[in-house]
Amino acid sequence: MAVHRVLRVTTWAAAFSGLLLTPSTAAAAPLEWENVPTPPLDGLGVVTEIAAAGPQAAWAAGIEDATSSGRPVMLAWNGRQWQRQVLPPGTGQVVDLAAAGPRNAWGIYLNEDGSPALHWNGTAWRRVGYPAGVKPTMPSPLPTYLQIVSAARGGPAWSLGYDSQAKKAVALRFQNGRWVRRKTPVPMVSASTVAVRSAKDIWIACTCDIPGDGPTEAMLHWNGTKWSTIRYPSKEQTYIAKIVPVSATSVWAYRASTGYATPELMHWDGKSWTSTTIPASPYAYHFPALADDGDQGAWVSVSTVDDDKSYLHYSGGRWTAESGEGRPGTAVWIRDLARVPGTRSIWSTGLPSSLAGLPFIERRR
Repeated sequence: MAVHRVLRVTTWAAAFSGLLLTPSTAAAAPLEWENVPTPPLDGLGVVTEIAAAGPQAAWAAGIEDATSSGRPVMLAWNGRQWQRQVLPPGTGQVVDLAAAGPRNAWGIYLNEDGSPALHWNGTAWRRVGYPAGVKPTMPSPLPTYLQIVSAARGGPAWSLGYDSQAKKAVALRFQNGRWVRRKTPVPMVSASTVAVRSAKDIWIACTCDIPGDGPTEAMLHWNGTKWSTIRYPSKEQTYIAKIVPVSATSVWAYRASTGYATPELMHWDGKSWTSTTIPASPYAYHFPALADDGDQGAWVSVSTVDDDKSYLHYSGGRWTAESGEGRPGTAVWIRDLARVPGTRSIWSTGLPSSLAGLPFIERRR
């Protein structure tokens, strides 16, 4: 199978050019989302990433003044309000976030020179570089960025990088204040996402060089003792965009498309993978946002034109749809979803698809 090509997006606005959006057909459900005030962004801006470590610790990242040079933005939630945080000089646009606690959060940013990674130590964000020769993995041919850093309370942080000299993806673990390479059971030609539930439950989706088969779509799983390679039915022009492990017998995954295939929600029951089609037009562009609901179900988002039902919930074998607060008939792009650990609350980030409205952070609780 062909290796996913990398597409660099130097400005946020490029991520939205030429997109065709159509309404979702899922059934409506009672509104339970609320808009949470955020500090204003300068010029054209958007909040694209969100991660939560608990009810009083979450981070959101984006960009402001996107029509000019663009400046990265980092926001922190303290249980009462969102506040700006200072990033080190030279930091580029943060494209992924992970959080393990009030004093442990990580960000990955785009920058041709210098360190591509950040760490929050409870006081300030500081740079923590990848190993020499390793750059952030940007595996998607679509104008978006995936979950390439992940962490969990009491567990390690993992990330994915790419060694351009060796021409292979590498797995990285945050140890003693720095990122170090870790071996995987098979070489990774490319890697699209990593997910950490605990030190004994880590998932990586990759195109792996499996002996006898060559480059093959697969998932790698660490159980605290050893890695295993888990195959799943692959499809042309698709890839695993995000993984959310819930337990040893419940793992969600978002299968995205590089073309016009309808995205799918996949589920692992500890023995095999099953999938269900996400009720959305295959001709719309959908950011691969995924979160478990804390009660055996999952949330995804869809992009629409004149329909406000942008949140889709899958539970008990059926789909329902919900809208955000106070925007009847307004289409939106939901960029990211994150469940607050230990709760059923969901954070989301997005903006109206007309680009004329203000970016927002919403919460469902």
